[in-house]
Formats: sequence, C-alpha cells, structure tokens
Amino acid sequence: METGAPVVYVEARKMNQSKRTVIDILRESPGFVSGEAISQTLGVSRNAVHKHVNSLRKRGYDIVGVSRRGYRLEDEPSQLCMPLIAERTAQSVFGRSFRYHDEIESTNLEAKKLAASGAPEGTVVVAERQSAGRGRLGRRWTSPAGKGLLFSVILRPPIGMADVHLLTIAAAVAACDAIDSTAGIKARIKWPNDLLVDDRKVGGILMEVAGEQDAVDWVVVGLGVNVNTEYAELPVALRRTAVSLKTASGRTVDRSELLAQLLLALETRYTDAVRTGFSETLARFRTLDYLARRSVSVQTRRGPVAGTAVGIDEKGALLVQLAHHHVQRFHSGDVTLR
Repeated sequence: METGAPVVYVEARKMNQSKRTVIDILRESPGFVSGEAISQTLGVSRNAVHKHVNSLRKRGYDIVGVSRRGYRLEDEPSQLCMPLIAERTAQSVFGRSFRYHDEIESTNLEAKKLAASGAPEGTVVVAERQSAGRGRLGRRWTSPAGKGLLFSVILRPPIGMADVHLLTIAAAVAACDAIDSTAGIKARIKWPNDLLVDDRKVGGILMEVAGEQDAVDWVVVGLGVNVNTEYAELPVALRRTAVSLKTASGRTVDRSELLAQLLLALETRYTDAVRTGFSETLARFRTLDYLARRSVSVQTRRGPVAGTAVGIDEKGALLVQLAHHHVQRFHSGDVTLR
C-alpha cells in the first residue's frame, strides 16, 4: 500500500526474548499453561514468569491467570494500521507526517517538544498506550493499550491568541462528526472539551498553546477516545461516568478508520476556521450542546455559580442564566449538572 506520508515508528520498550517466549508458549496452547511449565522452559523463577505476564498485560495482552491452573492467552492487542490511515489522509494537511509510538508518556508532551523544535503543521503523534496521559485541569486520562485513540496534532494557525481557544470547540465538533460517520453513534459535547455518549464520557480534548498575545507560535490539540474498551477495563472509579464506543454500540469499532475520519473532519473544521472564522463550527456545536437548557453549577475561583445553561456566545463562552434572568458568561470553569 503506497502512501505519501512518512510514518516514524518509535518502540518505547523492545520486548525481550523471555516475554516473546511466554507469548509463543501461550499462543501454542489452547488451554492453560502452568507457571511451573513456563518457568522450566525459560529457566527462570515462577515469580519472574509472573512479572513477565504483568508486563505483557500492560502492553495490551489479555492473559487470564487462575490459581493452580496457570495462564491462558485470551486476546492480543490490536494495533492501528498506520499505512491505511496514511492512505486515507494522503491529501490532508494532517496526513503529511506521523509518529507512531507503542507506548509514550503523553502524546501532547511529545507533540509540544516537536512543535518547539520546528515540526511542521499537521504532524500527528499517535500512541497505543500512555503512561502519564492527562486531560483538562491536570486530570489523569487512562486507556488500555490498543483499545482507544490517543493522539495529538500540531497546528500553526494564523489567528490571534484571543481566538485560539475556539480550536478546542472545532476539535470537539470534528470528533462528534467522525464518531457518527464511523461508528453510527451520536456523541454530544459537554462544554468545553468533553465528549459524551448516553450521559457518560467517551472522550476528551486537551489543547496547549505557545505564542504571544498577537501571534500564535504553535497549538497542540490532543484527543483521547474510549473506542473498544470493555466495561471491566475501565478504572473502577469511572465505571459509572465513562463509556466506550463498543460498549455503547455493542460492536467493535475500527480504530484505524475512526482516526482517519477524525483527522479529515478536523482538517475541514480547521480550514474553515482559518479561512472564514468559527461561525459554522459554533453553529454545529450548538446542535451538539449537552448542557443546553440544563441546570448547572460552574466552579470558579470565587466558588460555585448555579444557573441554567443557555448555550455559548460567538467567542465560545458558556452562557448561564442566573436568578432574575441575568445571563453570565464563563470563559473557563469546571461544569457539573445539578
């Protein structure tokens, strides 16, 4: 398959021969293999075998362990097909350069380093797993290896710093459109950067920027989407508030196709914004606005402010109707439903 986009593959931790042997042993057995049998084959302790298995689980291998029976390989990690993605986005600004990592601390962190060193607009950093992924307000973003989408895009927009935050809304709209076209699921946007399905979070956006008041040097837009994560794979604390596209739809979603469609949708929104402004994107956001007409509480530095969300203005600020019909604008803040 020919593509015009270079893909740089970066392997964080090469799998040593012992771990490869463990996988080979489990692949060849239809049932359980005892830890003792594996340890004898490798010439290591059973504790070492246990450590190898845990390491493989972190890489996305689904290995079941049962006391007195041993280990069984249930499933192997599904990797993104980068040649397919590059082919789908061959004519796109966001299809010119890819950096694919099996594991990375954070795609946003890597993209910021690349942007600061002069990487061109459209560079995409993709990872199967993040060891220190984070979302807005410093919250941790977790996703099992090979189950979600974790990527960041470098932008160099010719817009002022006063409008750059609107790119978060553009990315959120693009994500909803791509999820709908690829997975047939209607996602909505919880201002300013959360993607929701069935009242639960399926994804989020983290935008970071460098520049001065009158000129933006670079923008990094990071997206995380729970695609094929199983319910049991979600952190216990998030099982009531998070969901994946697979859980919501009941079927496995093609991650490679979703990433390609998301990049194409993002290019459309970004190009329109640069050429004609954000009016069309804001109009589309309003059709996807999860908070509209709901009772909300906005956490500010001075404390919570309660009211009814009544949309966003032309600058992307959240509009909340307070007592006596007064409408207050919020340019930032953590929003919860009341």
